Amino acid sequence: MIEKILTDYIKFIRRFEALLKDKYKQDINPCSFSPTFFERIGSIDGIEYHFHGSGCTAKKDSVIYTYDIGINEIKFTKWNLTELIRTHPEYQKLNYSPEYIEYELYQLINKGILDWLTIEGIEGTPFGCVFKCYRVVRESSLD
Repeated sequence: MIEKILTDYIKFIRRFEALLKDKYKQDINPCSFSPTFFERIGSIDGIEYHFHGSGCTAKKDSVIYTYDIGINEIKFTKWNLTELIRTHPEYQKLNYSPEYIEYELYQLINKGILDWLTIEGIEGTPFGCVFKCYRVVRESSLD
């Protein structure tokens, strides 16, 4: 079921991004838009949104979708997915523990759908650190 939830999460994010691209007549990721012509806080098609740094929090029908994005890659934490589950009327009934969610996300890493997020060059150092963050590496597997 976590794979289905992840699929819904990604599809929502991609639909939301498509709405913004269409509204602002851009073919690039909304996080890359210049703040001079892009409203960082607003509403579109019933979705309230707030871009912050490299991420966004979008809310539709009281369901919260929070994520970070690279060039075209969705990144999220277990907490981000847990917030979606907690606020979604169907998913919250599943009563998943954080440990179960983490275990299922790890299974998606094993399937090659997700990977750990590695941040390189922290404060000018040449090494990377692995945080408990995930990045989507194969969206096509989720269709």
